[in-house]
Amino acid sequence: MKIRIDQKELADAARHAFRRLPTNPLNPVLAGLLIEAPEGGPVALSGFDLETATRATLDADVLEAGNTLASGRLLADVTAALPAGPVDVVADERELTLTAPGTAFTLPTMDRHDYPALPTPPGAAGVIDGGVFAAAVVHAAQAAMPEKEAIGNMEGFSGVHVAADGDSLIVSATDRYRIVRHTVPWTPDGDGGGELLLPAAGFAVTAKQMAGSTVRIAFTSPSGGVAALATDTLTVTSRTIGAAFPDISSYFPDPAKSVGWARLDAAELLEAVKRAALVNEKEEQPIALDFGRDQVTVRGGVEGSKGASRVDAETADLEDFSINYRPGFLGSLLAPIDGLAQMWFTVPSKPALIAPVDDDTYRAVCMPVRLPK
Repeated sequence: MKIRIDQKELADAARHAFRRLPTNPLNPVLAGLLIEAPEGGPVALSGFDLETATRATLDADVLEAGNTLASGRLLADVTAALPAGPVDVVADERELTLTAPGTAFTLPTMDRHDYPALPTPPGAAGVIDGGVFAAAVVHAAQAAMPEKEAIGNMEGFSGVHVAADGDSLIVSATDRYRIVRHTVPWTPDGDGGGELLLPAAGFAVTAKQMAGSTVRIAFTSPSGGVAALATDTLTVTSRTIGAAFPDISSYFPDPAKSVGWARLDAAELLEAVKRAALVNEKEEQPIALDFGRDQVTVRGGVEGSKGASRVDAETADLEDFSINYRPGFLGSLLAPIDGLAQMWFTVPSKPALIAPVDDDTYRAVCMPVRLPK
């Protein structure tokens, strides 16, 4: 194999693919990156950990067709260290040589025949702006349950769920204490139906990688197993979570059944929550929201160190109402709201609904902390 390729393009592709590879795989070839250079191009660089396959399509001059497999860590480090400009990449059965003006690296190759076949992505169901999609997925991923905790029948809680609803996508996640739901526009092909459920952490990484492009979404095929996201130069095919995503619709409180509500600036409340949490001894220690006429006081700490901030608020039927939240949970739900937020409450032991004022594209639910009596 012999190709000539731009250093930056090769380094970016190697970096993106390497970050998804396992550090200590049972099969050493899974720590490798595969370079394929068919006659006439295009060149592809791929990584696969048996769960997620990353495949970058690269512009290159194919001088001699072939393929090779080399250490992903070495390839990412070496390509990043090469000087800018054209790089000659030459490989045989034993070694891979990368040459740029004044610089050359030689890496051992790995056995290509032991490398598993890459999964075939399903057909795309529609397209979406990558920045809009990344913002929704990355935020939702924060509210998913950590994989190490999502065992047994809770496996579905560890993912971000995306479902098509006409010309909108519904992006959701929950860890049972928080629920987030974003509604974002997209352009479907045909009826635009479909859904996928991908592990939250990896899904967020993929979405951020594609934030600057138009993204094609391939939902889980009827036979199940994998879903894919793709741009013109990058395709990521991932095994979906086998468990079903929980039906969260019934857990959104009905505003009509609330006993009171508050309307206030989301950024101001978020800053008050962060200030109150500074005096907490533990991350999970709750802060309190005490409502009065036209204001809410956010308090942190219990004994010794204490802190409190007041935030102006329009309230209805919440005088002398108090509720406790984990500051990180409440803060994460307020973060996407630009401007006024509204919160609807029933009793201090039941979840509150949080939403932007005059915007139905985001809804969140936060479970309170029940303090011992």
